[in-house]
Amino acid sequence: VFVCFIHQCRKNALFLNWVSAAELLSVFKQDDWDIYSFHINSTVTGRYATTVMTSRVVNRMTESKEVEFHVQIPKNAFISKFRMLIDGQMYDGIVKTKEQAQQQYTQAVSRGQSAGIVSSVGRTMEEFKTSVTLAAHKKVTFELTYEELLKRTHGKYELQIHARPMQPVKDFKVFRL
Repeated sequence: VFVCFIHQCRKNALFLNWVSAAELLSVFKQDDWDIYSFHINSTVTGRYATTVMTSRVVNRMTESKEVEFHVQIPKNAFISKFRMLIDGQMYDGIVKTKEQAQQQYTQAVSRGQSAGIVSSVGRTMEEFKTSVTLAAHKKVTFELTYEELLKRTHGKYELQIHARPMQPVKDFKVFRL
């Protein structure tokens, strides 16, 4: 598993650097379910980046299982969209203020419902976690979109994309536009 660092120089040239899994921070936890596809699509326009992370997961068990989607995004990024596709039904997440989100998350968890929230992880990362109970042999697609204004350092703009599925993924791709 690798992460792609995309650098944009003054002349708008883009450079990709690959970093080993040991240096990655994002986590997908796995327990009797399989991430069969993981795509990252990042579009950089000037110094603004939009990144879409799509993970497709299947429950291989003969019973319902909780499936977790857990990633880290840059602290200066903001989530503009989150959705899940289960059995042909699209479920859109709603972006709220930190206080509203924490209150609603706490209430949902106490009722035994699936919920997701963003929280800080260190000085440079934010953590996003959500889970859903998936019926036996069913699939779910998680799609998270985040946006960020890239910081210029030494004449370059750096876009860091973190991904660590914690298991082999047959269809793993990083796209840049």
